[in-house]
Amino acid sequence: MLWLNFLHIYQPPTLEKDLLIRISKEAYFNIVRVLLRNPQYKITLNITACLTEYLNQIGYTKLIDDLNFLVARGQIELTGSAAFHPLLPLMPIKEVERQIQINYDINRRYFGKLYQPQGFFLPEMAYADATARAIKRAGFHWIILDEISFDGRINSGYLDYTKKYKLKNIGLNVVFRNRKISKTFVPGEIEKILNQEKRPEIVITATDGELYGHKYKDQENILDNILKNENLTTLTITEFLAQKRKEEKINVIPSSWESTSTELIRRIPYSLWQHPKNKIHKQLWQLANFALQLNYQSRRDPNHFASRLHLEKGLASCTFWWASDKDFKLFDYSAWNPGEVEKGALELLRSVRSLDKINPQKKITAEKMFLAIHKEIWTKHWGKFKKTK
Repeated sequence: MLWLNFLHIYQPPTLEKDLLIRISKEAYFNIVRVLLRNPQYKITLNITACLTEYLNQIGYTKLIDDLNFLVARGQIELTGSAAFHPLLPLMPIKEVERQIQINYDINRRYFGKLYQPQGFFLPEMAYADATARAIKRAGFHWIILDEISFDGRINSGYLDYTKKYKLKNIGLNVVFRNRKISKTFVPGEIEKILNQEKRPEIVITATDGELYGHKYKDQENILDNILKNENLTTLTITEFLAQKRKEEKINVIPSSWESTSTELIRRIPYSLWQHPKNKIHKQLWQLANFALQLNYQSRRDPNHFASRLHLEKGLASCTFWWASDKDFKLFDYSAWNPGEVEKGALELLRSVRSLDKINPQKKITAEKMFLAIHKEIWTKHWGKFKKTK
């Protein structure tokens, strides 16, 4: 059985340093250790540039060096992405292009000539045709999406993992992850599949890399054990796509790796980040778009770079995700954290505050937008808190 394992590692630049250290020790160093002691094990990895930069800032250059060594050894294939993890389909195309370039420039600085990404990871696997065209123009050859992007359904039975798929009129290859397996402790599920009498030819998984040690503790060393199984082989995604396989040209559906079939029918493909009935989402996007426009209009402002840094932090998908308040019953938590929402909104406001030459009235407008968001966040939060008493 062939296992294509895609890992995505990212932390927002606003994350507390102590928490990044903990996540790194539990997950990132763990991933490296497993790869080093299992030289036959191959993965495809996205490390978002803002995380690469942050790891360097806290002195984790050894981790970056180890990843580089594993790339050189052929065990890791690195991909491209958006530098600060914004939801690309909701960004202007010029912002999409800029985020792609910044991501490349930063990772190239730390990984050198070994950083030659062929594939691209869309943050949250949020897909739109216009975004895919920008990715293609940037020189990438493939993307990875959730299986729901194929036909709007989960486990529909029509997706053939043994095929090579290519986007019509765009030219990008696309591979699809198995959502059910990816939503579990993946090594445990792979172990179960390997023990079956009838095994699939290919299993494709894609998860946050933080699952490997930070969210799930592999106390029984299941991953190490299955990697020694003679019935299991692993490849990078580019190696898989280089194989001679039947190819099919397809169109895919705007969606994310958290989309539901019902949401897609209702044409709400990015509900965790932009839901039409979520007032905080509407307010956040009003401020985000206002800050974006001002930043673009103020390229000659002496504080443009500082404004840009705040803007990028505020546009991270986490700002909007934490405002979604979706109940993830499977994992026993909800996507609601007023402090994180406020933190992102404040970065958007700081982007406007930083600009030196704009009309002060513009800053007052941004302040009012932020205060409206602040009021809505905490009115909602304390109202929820009151109901639990």
